[in-house]
Amino acid sequence: MHNILILIDTIGEKKESLATYLAKYIPDCNVSMARFTDLVYEVDGKDVKLFVSGIDKDITFFDLVYIRRAGKRFSISASSAAVCMKHLGIKFFDTSFENIGPIGSKFTLYLRLSVAGFPTIPSFFCFQEKIKDYRKHVIEKFGLPLVAKDLQLERGQGVFLIKNEQDFEDLPKKIENEKGHEFMFQKFVKSDEEYRILVLGDRIGAFEEKIRTDPNEFRNNVALGAREVFHDINKIPQMLKEIAINSAKELNTQIAGVDISIDKKGTPWLLEVNRGPGLTYDPKISPELANIAKFFASQLSND
Repeated sequence: MHNILILIDTIGEKKESLATYLAKYIPDCNVSMARFTDLVYEVDGKDVKLFVSGIDKDITFFDLVYIRRAGKRFSISASSAAVCMKHLGIKFFDTSFENIGPIGSKFTLYLRLSVAGFPTIPSFFCFQEKIKDYRKHVIEKFGLPLVAKDLQLERGQGVFLIKNEQDFEDLPKKIENEKGHEFMFQKFVKSDEEYRILVLGDRIGAFEEKIRTDPNEFRNNVALGAREVFHDINKIPQMLKEIAINSAKELNTQIAGVDISIDKKGTPWLLEVNRGPGLTYDPKISPELANIAKFFASQLSND
């Protein structure tokens, strides 16, 4: 018996007729349909699981997945699913969804870095309408506290510390266009060291440490009051240098701000690779502008 999954934005009569037809005319074939909002992800490095909650099946149950219609809202979700399915060796189409490029969400980029073997923090993702169904599972998986990251906000504004089950209810639910927020939940990693590394091609453009100044704040964002200290780029540890440069290359990003945290045991965790990194514009404080100018000049000289 072969199993086919049709992924769609909404279930309707015409789409159901397609599933019925396929099941009737393909020998020994079972055809299921699910919405993108039914997809649930668990990621721990290269160990990726994609569960289809609407029909209670793991994605590996299916021999073929047809992304029938993603629409404007779910194109990025289709890309995330494609990254997982390619990694798991599941046949799907259209394969062009895996190459959605820079418009992918933070979660899509996180998936690409995870399956490539970078040290990402164990995470869980489901659509907001499914959070209530899975919050106990997330707590059991990561313990408390845990971190919720809004995939649409920047500079720490969308990062929340979940201390109890009620905190899930307090996460924002609506934004201006009435589209629901999307959250990635992660294990909380205790750390006093966090760095932003500016990558320019295959070189380091800045090595910045972000130091919290508020003892009650768990986020190391400068926009939230953290103090930035720029270190000599020649003194960056080789391990951090390699993670930063290679992760930017993995995402085909020539100018990137790579955030890396060091936990209490000295283990590095790749937090994020930013395509449009925030910069400190005072050349007396930061070498970023000068090194970006040098990078641009070197690229022009190569023409």
